Amino acid sequence: MPVCGPDSSTTIYGAFVEKRPLYEEIKETLLARLAADHWRPGELLPSEIKLAEEFRVSQGTVRRALDDLVVQGLLARHQGRGTAVTQHKPFGFFHLFRDDGVRELPESKTLRISTHTATRSERDALELAEGKKVIRIARVRFLNLEPKIYETIVLSHDLFAPIEKIDARDLPNTVYNFYEREFGVPVVGKRERLRAVSASQQHARYLHVEPGTPLLEIECLAMSHRKQPIELRISHCLTDEHYYCNLTD
Repeated sequence: MPVCGPDSSTTIYGAFVEKRPLYEEIKETLLARLAADHWRPGELLPSEIKLAEEFRVSQGTVRRALDDLVVQGLLARHQGRGTAVTQHKPFGFFHLFRDDGVRELPESKTLRISTHTATRSERDALELAEGKKVIRIARVRFLNLEPKIYETIVLSHDLFAPIEKIDARDLPNTVYNFYEREFGVPVVGKRERLRAVSASQQHARYLHVEPGTPLLEIECLAMSHRKQPIELRISHCLTDEHYYCNLTD
């Protein structure tokens, strides 16, 4: 049976003795709570004194566990306020620039929001089991009032079910902020794949071009703070007046 001291826990298995720092057990418990969204992004955790009382350990042990989570980027210290769950800055998606180097934030018109059984490629991308449902969002994005991007967004129905009941006109332009604000799911990373394609009949219709017009296809898989793929986004972009540039800062 486990025997705990002030600085470590000791578990005896026959002739073997395993010693483990107690702060690591506290850290694992806090990690489990973060993974279960016990506290939402930006929310303050209980004080170190209260956590120490709850876990029946010293305040220094709690502080060491919190320090590790701060280093990992999961928590943030705020002078005079305490320790809070990190509010991640939404990971920038849009990387189309005008020929003069100006980056414009596109406006969006959502065409439809629908629910379907996930295709094989959607299951693979979002790591879903067979038979799971997804929400698909189709929208057109405008630059300088001209349609430049036809976009399809695919989301796990299990994570974002309420979205299927939203009127398409009410879906916000910047959905990454929306995911974090309404569902507590921040986007903190992504993987992109680019290729040249020809405009389909559907692309041509909404982008006001001829079928077969060259387009840039951007397939973007967005990841949450738990390294979970949460959004598959496929954008078909007109680049006659814009170019793609992925800046890191």
